[in-house]
Amino acid sequence: MNDNANCLSMKDYAKRAKRRMASGFWDKIRQERDEYIKNNSQENPQKIKEYYSKRLMREIYFSASQDEDEELYHKVCKLLNKNDYILNPISYLIDHKEYDKLDFYAQQAYLIKLADKYNRLRERYEREKEDKICNFI
Repeated sequence: MNDNANCLSMKDYAKRAKRRMASGFWDKIRQERDEYIKNNSQENPQKIKEYYSKRLMREIYFSASQDEDEELYHKVCKLLNKNDYILNPISYLIDHKEYDKLDFYAQQAYLIKLADKYNRLRERYEREKEDKICNFI
């Protein structure tokens, strides 16, 4: 959850771009997208392309904190996939290794940030569930 400790430099972005190109990342993504469109012809191809575009933007501009957000998103998906009513979903998402070290005011700030992230990730979950594209929903 550390916002500015894990910022990437342009050099880091360039290294990542070079790795993506060398590994055939773009060909794999293009092939995956085209295959999905072919096998799911009933779905709107434009919506699928938009999904892949957003997915690529997330993957390309990841920093360490965004990786944490992606892990948090998987937790949110698991929570929301349960048919149970969850009274306090934030309590399930707290990282106690970090939270327990904080003083009272820092804990309050942590909870506010976590609640904001939860709301954004819940909205993403609902969009991806509606589009029926996300693998773990």
